[in-house]
Amino acid sequence: MGYESFGRRAAGLVAAAIACAVSGGFASAQTAPMEVITVEAERSEKVAQTQYGAPVREITIRSHVSYADLDLKTAKGVREFEKRIHETAKSTCKEMDVKFPVQGYGEEECIKAAVDGAMAQAKKIVAEKGGPVPK
Repeated sequence: MGYESFGRRAAGLVAAAIACAVSGGFASAQTAPMEVITVEAERSEKVAQTQYGAPVREITIRSHVSYADLDLKTAKGVREFEKRIHETAKSTCKEMDVKFPVQGYGEEECIKAAVDGAMAQAKKIVAEKGGPVPK
């Protein structure tokens, strides 16, 4: 009974090792670079300050915009990419304003900063793809 049990365990371990090796192959095949950019809505909220006067807390909400399905070599594809960036910035900044409201810091400023940051990434990507540079 001891050898039989050992044999079953060994067979189970071999099967597990094979399954890991096979799934590892699938996992490495899935690690291709993702075609997304990040839109960030940031806000410093002064809940306290260091002895030097620096705010203690910064809040950032990140959203991703995919361009995997777009042909960035065409003006139409680039316009759609820009549209997605603007829409994502609006929704991300709205989420920031709802979750972390701060007087004196408007949603428009947040949207502009988020779009500017994302468009810097977008321009590089479009240039690499050989498309028309966005505004």
